[in-house]
Amino acid sequence: MLERAGIAEARILLAVTSVDEVNILACGLAAQYGVPTRIARIRNRELIRDPEHIDLAPLGVTRAINPEGIVVRVIDQIARIPDVVEVFGYHEGEILIARHVLTAGMPIVGRSLVEILGAAGSGRLLSVLLRRGAEVRIPVGSDVLAPGDDVTTLFPRGSLPKYLDLLGLSGRAARKAVIAGDGLTAIQLGEVLSRWIPDVTLVSRDAAHAERAAAQLGRVEVLYGEPTDRDVLHDVNVAGADLFVGAGRDTPQNVMSALLARAEGAGRVLAVSFEPQNNRLFRNIGVDHVISPRRAVNQEIIDIILRGRGALELHLRDMDFQAVQLQAEPGSPITRAPLIETWKDLKGQAIVGAVVHQGRMLVPGGDTRIEAGDDAIVIASPRAARRIQKLFGSR
Repeated sequence: MLERAGIAEARILLAVTSVDEVNILACGLAAQYGVPTRIARIRNRELIRDPEHIDLAPLGVTRAINPEGIVVRVIDQIARIPDVVEVFGYHEGEILIARHVLTAGMPIVGRSLVEILGAAGSGRLLSVLLRRGAEVRIPVGSDVLAPGDDVTTLFPRGSLPKYLDLLGLSGRAARKAVIAGDGLTAIQLGEVLSRWIPDVTLVSRDAAHAERAAAQLGRVEVLYGEPTDRDVLHDVNVAGADLFVGAGRDTPQNVMSALLARAEGAGRVLAVSFEPQNNRLFRNIGVDHVISPRRAVNQEIIDIILRGRGALELHLRDMDFQAVQLQAEPGSPITRAPLIETWKDLKGQAIVGAVVHQGRMLVPGGDTRIEAGDDAIVIASPRAARRIQKLFGSR
């Protein structure tokens, strides 16, 4: 079957069946056919979390992806940023794009973007989109921020504390979280959130799952019960939760538990959805953030295999802009002069939000010169996409 699919000429094998052993074996076979990149979907974390004793490379796997781990990382990113409208991660979460709607009490209100950039210092922040009323545009340094502005900012993960400080949100970290779920995602999420949230409770409707979670999660209180039962939500004091996450295997259950938690007084409510066609509806009826595992895993795969090849990755919600990651090819027009020259025809239509040079993220300026092999994250309107790809291509 692999030969019929053209394995002898393949450059990449994606082994993403629901069975770990099948994926590992497929990678091993592909290695013997000389396929250089072999990616396996591995759900059993015991196979990937202890590289000292278990090395998948001799079995043919060049890269393992853990679906639950990816979803947990997305949720953790959202949980760490109070009041965020959207947040996306690139390069395995090392580069973040976050959206906030500004309120009158925030320190950056009334200041220009040039001033804010100076106040960030080594924080390396760059505002890449500004929505003011019905207008969405790429901001300029002289723009003065006002209450109600919807601002999208790009920064490395290490600059998150500075970003929160500039927004006046640094003292708003979650103190209590409730997770409702009956699968691997809920257990992994409990483990990750309990590292920085003092009070984490997991509610599972499955007794065997609850026992397994209690055995694995030393710092998490585990309760066996129905998360859509109001009495159960009262028992875990959901009204005092800063964060509620419906992270089970059933979408309606996740959404309903999140909505009930909201009705009982929980702060932000999140739900994992396996029905992407309904995600907009779920947000409209009161779920703050809807996480699509399929989208998260697909983005991770794209980030691995198409990094720097013009892969369209993110559509910013309710905005006619998108985030694209590209790599400068040798001899491409983008490498021939500083950005102030190469980008002048795209001013107002696109902005280079970040450049990754030799593994280090740079916030670019007009004098930045992109070199061959550099990755760039570009925020652009769809009509500019073709011209941007030509800038980064060698033909």
